[in-house]
Amino acid sequence: MKDLEKLKQILNEPITINNLNRINDYFIRYLFSHTGNENIALNFINSVFKDLNFTTFNKIEILNPFNIAENYDEKESIVDIKATTETGIIVLIEIQSRGNEDFIKRALYYWAYNYSSSLNRGSFYDELKPAVSINITNFVLTDEHKVHSCYLLKELNNNKILTDHCQLHFIELPKFNLKDISEIEELHKGFISWVKFFKGEDMSSLIKENTIFEEVEKKCKIFVNDSPVMDKYKKREVDAYFFDRSIELDLKKAKKEGIAEGIKENQISMAKNMKNRNMDLNLIIELTGLSIEEIEKL
Repeated sequence: MKDLEKLKQILNEPITINNLNRINDYFIRYLFSHTGNENIALNFINSVFKDLNFTTFNKIEILNPFNIAENYDEKESIVDIKATTETGIIVLIEIQSRGNEDFIKRALYYWAYNYSSSLNRGSFYDELKPAVSINITNFVLTDEHKVHSCYLLKELNNNKILTDHCQLHFIELPKFNLKDISEIEELHKGFISWVKFFKGEDMSSLIKENTIFEEVEKKCKIFVNDSPVMDKYKKREVDAYFFDRSIELDLKKAKKEGIAEGIKENQISMAKNMKNRNMDLNLIIELTGLSIEEIEKL
């Protein structure tokens, strides 16, 4: 009954800018890679770079533009957003609502694939361009206390960077806490606004912090009023809900089985001790709950 009600809610509840799930990967693809939305994606990318005092960009080209006809069900086969800057740097943006430490391997795989594929056969290695991977997760992935962490290739002893061709950024949304003043002060203001956006901050407040959200608001309105697009969005929401539910049920089942197994082991251990002391068989049965056959096998 709970699942049926949730399904009805997802399918029938009117979607507005305020209740839109902003970490729905289909929505993110639309927002960052739809033709005409390059400035929005550029603003986000620059906010990530500004947060660590890296050089920013003036222009990007989206290499995998949003296409509603594309099959987005095969999630594992594509990267959410792939762009290139005016200097040829490849920027990958990926958002994940659930996962574990294996996601790090996934991020590294996609970084390596896109880095190597930038070199045509017969070309020289000096033609390789840096590749940057920006990963937004709605789960805790690393043991870093910061919302935003960045990994580079460095020498272990002297901390010297080997090359600037590899950057792996992880933005872990659950770690963002407005009450933690010391943490907030360390983050760039533009970056903070984007994290707030992903976490559902009211759009009117975001517009006061960063004018790019005026454009974001317009795109969100177009998104929620586009029926074919919303059908895809809601399908992603349904898939995500039932995926999470299946994991939840599996965990409950495993927990129950684990408890039952623990009880059984305890019963057997008690029965063995009682049997070694030559206690009455009927008493052993009464106290442990084991059958005669089970006790005789001990």
